Amino acid sequence: MKLLGYILAAVTPVLIFFIYKLLNKRKRLRTFAQKFWDRQIKQNLNKIDLERFDKIPEPYNFMPELESLQTTIQVVSLSIELGLFEHLLEKPGITNKQIAEFMKFSQRPVNALIEVLLAAEVIKTHQNGYALTDRARFYLLKDSPFFQSLPPPRIGKRFLRIAKNDKVKGAVNKWKKGKSSAPIRWALKQHEFSFPLGFALYNLGIIEGKNILDVAGGTGAVCIALAQSNPALNLKMIELPQSVGIAKKIITQYGLNDKIECIGMDMFNNDWPKNNTTILFTNIFHDWDDNKCRILSKKAYDALLPGGKILIQEALLHDDKAGPLWTAHWSMVMALMMEGKQFRFSQLKDILETAGFKNVKAQPLLGYYSTVNGVKQN
Repeated sequence: MKLLGYILAAVTPVLIFFIYKLLNKRKRLRTFAQKFWDRQIKQNLNKIDLERFDKIPEPYNFMPELESLQTTIQVVSLSIELGLFEHLLEKPGITNKQIAEFMKFSQRPVNALIEVLLAAEVIKTHQNGYALTDRARFYLLKDSPFFQSLPPPRIGKRFLRIAKNDKVKGAVNKWKKGKSSAPIRWALKQHEFSFPLGFALYNLGIIEGKNILDVAGGTGAVCIALAQSNPALNLKMIELPQSVGIAKKIITQYGLNDKIECIGMDMFNNDWPKNNTTILFTNIFHDWDDNKCRILSKKAYDALLPGGKILIQEALLHDDKAGPLWTAHWSMVMALMMEGKQFRFSQLKDILETAGFKNVKAQPLLGYYSTVNGVKQN
């Protein structure tokens, strides 16, 4: 009994600490969610006098840039710890596959790591592979007199597991089964990205016709923006059944429940509404591998009327050079959280053309985002 008392005395403070952290985390989430719901009303759009703007102003980049710099520091620090830069010095021109073999990591996370190192000008293309830049020779080789030390990499179990076997658990696995994962948390975060993109998309003037289908529309952010911009549009969005309620709530708060139809379904396994003139995907393709993106492209082609358009909103990597760094950072996030990556325009063009789309092109949208569009010809 005395031993049990000692154990309880030792364990109880630790248990109280973890319960406090859990309760505090839940409180912060409730506060964040309440502030979100308070913002999402039509009156607040009127407060900023939205109608007087010809286009949405460019968003501030300081928070996204901070995130990308944090990712870059971790990627560079990990590469230093594993001796990658010394290896590149000895063997300039080594390929993605050879780097993965050296690091003992699976290929997809290594591809994302390389994108970050290229965008940060730590490595450069050389022959058929990669080599260190001159700046990296000076400042990132551990034996260099000019070496600039970095914080040690905070390598979590999740990173190591995915880096070694490329098996991603969590939200994307539930989505594949037609189930939502932490729908409120995902919805509130994605709304921040998607809502301004919807207004910017309308301002481009490239939406075809009036029958619009938003695939995996999340909170309905893009549809809300389009309905605010043009009440004559016939808007439908499909989303997983457990997430549709969140979209309906926000749509109601904007007074648009008679303008936007929400349909609960699994976009991979259910039939989409037909006879659409435009089909939208906003931050969807980057979640999935190329094969699943081809499936989505083909389903979009089949659900469009002749002359209809597909519009894909994504942050694109450059085709002709490295970066942008923020987009490379998101490719690393996709490698660790999802099954996909950030695309180059040439990659999305190939996917859309394979599905049958013609006249595929990319146009700048807002911030780091572009819209890639193609036409189903008559």
